Parts: sequence; structure tokens; C-alpha cells
Amino acid sequence: MSNSGPINDNGSGAQLLARLDRLPVMGMHYFWALLLAINLMLEYYDNAIFAYASPTIKAHTNYSTEQIGLIGSMFFVGMIIGALIGGRLSDKFGRRSIMVWATLLYSFGSLLTALSPNYEIMLFSRTITGVGVQAATSVLLVYVSEMFPSNTRGRFMSVVTIGFAFSAVAASALALFYLPNSGDNAWRHLFYVGSIGFLIAPFMRFYIPESVRWYIARKKYQQAERLISKFERQAILKNKILETPNISFVEHYKEAKLSDLFTNKTVVLTIIVMGVGYFGSTLAYYLFGNWAVYSFVYGLNYSEEKAYYIFFIWNVIYCVTPFITMFILDRFERKSLILAMSALTTIPLIVLGISNIMWELIAAGGIACIVTGIIISGYYTYIPESLPTKLRALGSGIIISIGRFGGAVSGVLGAWLFTHGGIQSVMFTAAALYILFAIPVMLYGPLTTNRSLEIVNSKE
Repeated sequence: MSNSGPINDNGSGAQLLARLDRLPVMGMHYFWALLLAINLMLEYYDNAIFAYASPTIKAHTNYSTEQIGLIGSMFFVGMIIGALIGGRLSDKFGRRSIMVWATLLYSFGSLLTALSPNYEIMLFSRTITGVGVQAATSVLLVYVSEMFPSNTRGRFMSVVTIGFAFSAVAASALALFYLPNSGDNAWRHLFYVGSIGFLIAPFMRFYIPESVRWYIARKKYQQAERLISKFERQAILKNKILETPNISFVEHYKEAKLSDLFTNKTVVLTIIVMGVGYFGSTLAYYLFGNWAVYSFVYGLNYSEEKAYYIFFIWNVIYCVTPFITMFILDRFERKSLILAMSALTTIPLIVLGISNIMWELIAAGGIACIVTGIIISGYYTYIPESLPTKLRALGSGIIISIGRFGGAVSGVLGAWLFTHGGIQSVMFTAAALYILFAIPVMLYGPLTTNRSLEIVNSKE
């Protein structure tokens, strides 16, 4: 049975959520996804460009290897902080507000990095950039889970992660073609680009609505009603059919505290399972991504130019990943897809560990980029879906911060593995980690695909 117009209700949170979930996919969803993709592109660019530019920064600043390493580590420290406080603040002040302010923060950090006159300022600038980048990313993932139709959340997460693809190619292209052929301050110019978020933040503030689920959780029913009615009118104008709302459970809101995580056994289990899985996936990803070029140069005796060329081709191949995930994320259970892709990625990683033939390295690395990208998109969609509204942002932030520890560990572990076993040890370990840490997610993770968030979390 269909309904031709908005439903007048008494402000019930359950009815409002049912009306939100019945909305069809419309142009506004793609517009929101585009703005979020641009934001995510800038966030990933800021993360990647330092890794590419660090040799040039070292050459033109006389910073020691240890200082460059600490600067890189402080970015991860900032990301851990950002994941924790971003979610907490978004629970209190709203998803959109924190995305906007976090975007301004990482843009300021990138600008300060470009202008940094000394080591201490760069340490500080990379730390606050990390805080802003991860706070924005963590809340962005929550926003997608809350505001996009339940049967297309995976598709729109894929659209948003197109930003990863563009920024990966841009960052690697700049490292390959711009830095070697430019002056002493070329690396500073790359960080100026990262501050473009100053221009994106106003668009997000005025063209992306606040999360309806956040309004309802805060019992701001009038604001939620106005937004939903506006969306319904747009659907009617476009001759879209509005199905009869399927009213389900809606949780009663109480502002989340850290102690709430320990009183809800289901949430604790979810955070542990997701945290462990995402940690292992992140550790494996950085072993593969961050140590490949180093291994080609110092393990296979490739020139730096040749190694960067291979990495550039990998990033170009990676561009097809969002279009693949767009068609498969909503067709399979998230946890099943994560396990299947984790098993599949062992094949190209093993090839990378045993081959020294250039075309095989390009092919295997390109396939690994695609498959690992699908795993990342799977986790990005799955993590916020698996948690109740009042703990979604806080819990997602904790899970993602646990994952960032995997990124930090990858530097030390990768160095030890390469020293004792070369590229084979690095890639084989990454392959094993993907499978090992996906198993508990498969066994204990909730079912979320094509389900309303209220149904997923009705037992919380």
C-alpha cells in the first residue's frame, strides 16, 4: 500500500523514523554524498601527502629520520584523539556541526604545516590535523548510516569513498611528477591544497541537513518533523511513491556516557568484536600499503622512481573500487563480505611476497588495492550500523581509534618483519592478519544489511 503525502503524527520518534526510512533515493542523497566525498577526499589527501612528501621535507628542512618518524606518528596520535572526541561531541552538538568544525580544524592544521617554520610547529600542526581528519571521518560515517535509505547505505558509502580514489591518485601523481621537478618549497604547496576544506565547510553547513536520527534522539521532534516533511514534499514533486511507514522500535534517548558502554553487554561485545576486526584489518592494510614501496627499493633493488611508478599505477587501478562496492555492498551481509574479501586478498599479497617481476607486482598490487578497498568500505558501512543511536558516534569513535593503533603498530612491526624476512615476511603477515581478524567479526558481528538501524539495535 502506498501513500501520496506526508503523514501527520503526534511527534512520535518511531513514526518519524519510519517516515525517514520509507523515503526513496532522490537527487538530494547524491548531492549530500558528493559533498561528503569531497570532504573525505581532502581528509585522505592530507593523510597520504605527508607520507609521499616526507623524503622531500627531510631533504629541505634537515630534520632527522627520527624527527620525521615522530611527526608521522603524531598524526596518528591526533587521529586517535579525534576518533574519540569527535563522536562524543557529535552526540552532544550534532553530526553536521562537528563535521563542519572538524573540517575547519584539519584545514587549519594543513595550512599551519605548509607555513611551519620549525620542527615544534610541524609536530603541533600534524597532531591537530590528525584530530580534525579523524573527527570528521568518524562522524561522516555515522551520518551516512543515519541519513541514507537502509537498503542503499552500502551504495552511498561507496559513492562517498570515491573521494579516496581521487585523492590517492592525486597524491601519488604529485609525488611522482611534481615534487622531483620543483623547488625547495614544493612540499609546502602540497599542504596548501589540503586547506581547501576552508571552502568546503560552508557548503556542508548550509547544504547538508542535520541528522534526523540525532534530532529524534535528542527529542527535537519539531526539527525532525520539518526536515522529513520537506523530504516527503520533494519526493511527491518528483512523482515518487511513499510506502506506508513500517513503524518499529525506537530507543529512548539518554545522553551517552562512557560508563554506558560497560553496562550494556551487547554493545560491549560489539565494540570488542568490531574493534579487534578493524584493528587487524588496519594493521594489515598499512603493512601492505606503507611498506610496499620501501620493500621494492630495499628488498628488490628497484629505483625509487620505478617503485613510485608502480604505486601510482596501483592507485589508478584502485579507482574502480568504489564502483564495484556500489553494486555489491548491499547485496551481501557486511560481515560475510568482509570475511570473503579478507580471504581473497591473501592471493595477491602472497604473489607480492614471492614475485620480483614488474608486471606481476603491478597486477597483484592492483588487485590487492581493489580487494582491500572493498574491506575498508565494508567496515566503514558496518561499524556505525552495528551500534544504537545514543552510542553510535561514541562507540564508532572508540572502534576506529582502536583501528588507528593498528596503523601505529604497522611501522614498528613492518620494520621488524622486513629486517628479519624481507618483503615476503611483510606480505605474508598482512595476508594472515586479514583472515585471522575477520573471523571473530563473522562469528559474532550483527546482521545489518538492508535493515533499519532501529531493527538492528532493537535488542540493545
